[in-house]
Amino acid sequence: MVKANSAGAMLFAGGVTVYSPVNATYDSNFLTLNLTCGCGAGLQISLNYTIDGAYEGAIPLVYNGTSGFQLIAIETGTVQLPELSAGSHCLTIYEQATLNDYHGANPPGSPFQSTSTGGADYVASWVDPIYFSIDSSSFTPTSTLQPALSSTPAITNLSIENKTYTTPDLPLNFNVNENTSKVAYSLDGKNNVTIAGNTTLTGLSVGAHNLTVYAWNNNGSVASQTVNFAVASLTSSASGFSAPSPNAALVGLMASVAVFVGCCLACFKKRKL
Repeated sequence: MVKANSAGAMLFAGGVTVYSPVNATYDSNFLTLNLTCGCGAGLQISLNYTIDGAYEGAIPLVYNGTSGFQLIAIETGTVQLPELSAGSHCLTIYEQATLNDYHGANPPGSPFQSTSTGGADYVASWVDPIYFSIDSSSFTPTSTLQPALSSTPAITNLSIENKTYTTPDLPLNFNVNENTSKVAYSLDGKNNVTIAGNTTLTGLSVGAHNLTVYAWNNNGSVASQTVNFAVASLTSSASGFSAPSPNAALVGLMASVAVFVGCCLACFKKRKL
């Protein structure tokens, strides 16, 4: 049910694609859980997670349109993970899908099970672990990031805000109140990217994102600023997904047939005259 792959989502079938963290080693102890969930029409999905066996809570999902020939509803979820220690970790995702008031000719297949004998509500559950690690040799411990005797730089006027954008390319502009020895950013919990100054984030995928900007001064003190934002599809205007009503489709078909028959009768009458 879960695919840990930072390259792309499962767009043509239901399932959860985790972009971060995946089965890899990271050089930061602050990571962002970033995933995409695809489900068929009529299904309701809920996700929860644990880290190293400790329950951390639910994963909120945001609807982002449909994809595939079978109209798979695409939802995204982003959660800032707690500070992680160096070493190996296990992220476990618990998925539950519910199908309510189902009256098809055949009951849903495994792993769906009816919630009551003879009832029309069904539920299915999955548990999927993802293993990753934190390399302590490649980052500075948080206790030494801001020495007591050193001033801390300040990041201001960050151009990307906590809102939804309708473009995949966003300018990343900001100011630092003193000279810097290094500036970097981390997008969606991935490794830091060092930059010389203002830049542009390009090719952002539709969905929720997490951005942290870092600035180090000459004394080694570091400042950071984090913002959560989203990129929305230009064609997506709905806040949820629902399949077309079968009755509505039947009415439309009958109306089309009626118009066709009416035209044929009119033509027949003219020929007789």
